[in-house]
Amino acid sequence: MAHTRLLIIALSIVNVFGLAACTKDSTDSNSSTSTTTGELRTDCGTVFNGKIANPPKTSKAQVGPVRFIGANLVSMKLRDGEQLIKLHGLGVPYEDYKSSGAKTVINDLASEGDALFYIATEDCAVTLSDGGKGVIGQVFSAKGKSFSETLIKKGYAQVSSDSCQGSLISQCYSDLQDQTAQTIAGELTEFLWKPASDSNGKLAVHTGPYDTNVIVNGETGSNQGGGNGFGSLARFSKPGCSYGANVRVQVLSQTGAAYFYKGQPFITIPNGCQRYAIKGGTLAPDSK
Repeated sequence: MAHTRLLIIALSIVNVFGLAACTKDSTDSNSSTSTTTGELRTDCGTVFNGKIANPPKTSKAQVGPVRFIGANLVSMKLRDGEQLIKLHGLGVPYEDYKSSGAKTVINDLASEGDALFYIATEDCAVTLSDGGKGVIGQVFSAKGKSFSETLIKKGYAQVSSDSCQGSLISQCYSDLQDQTAQTIAGELTEFLWKPASDSNGKLAVHTGPYDTNVIVNGETGSNQGGGNGFGSLARFSKPGCSYGANVRVQVLSQTGAAYFYKGQPFITIPNGCQRYAIKGGTLAPDSK
């Protein structure tokens, strides 16, 4: 679990196992990388050897396969061996859904092929809670996507101040996180599709958050406030059966930001006649 490897606050200056002493040209690798432009571009830039680079040169990257360790922690197999890498500028999310979403995002990026790694500074490393040592830096997928910025833009990151010249990107990362919050309200963990309400026999949709707007196949329901342990209740003009199969349901905040389910800004109800609820993070038929 990611939480078993939480980074402790103290940062220690250690010898980084010779990792920064030599970099590996991406053209020398047996990598399956499809990055062919010779450079990568980000919104905020990449701290590399103590300076901001935008774009960083692919010829300066260390290249190797990457695997998920935690929401802000990966492991890469580099020329000098296995290396733990803490993603620069990211902390451990407070919410479980963000950690779960981060795992999916990182695994998807890792599946593109050998990744590219840039160490933030030559002499700055982190000590993990289990005593292991890691370094701080940025990782790009084989197709040139920044792991850190992708996590932020998908709403699964917790921006945090870092040493190792982290001030060079921290404000930009905070701005990206604020922009994301305008479009992504969070993960929908409480939801009930009730095809025939007790009061009028028409569709009722309960959602966990307060003051949500619920849209079913383009029709916006009437928000009736909270009730039955949910933050919001939306009532509709027809019974659930009338909406057919594979019904598209969008749940929005009052500012228009979308609540996500399984990485998507909507929920698909397989059968409008059937009662459904999110249980344990998964949409499933509900028998009350």
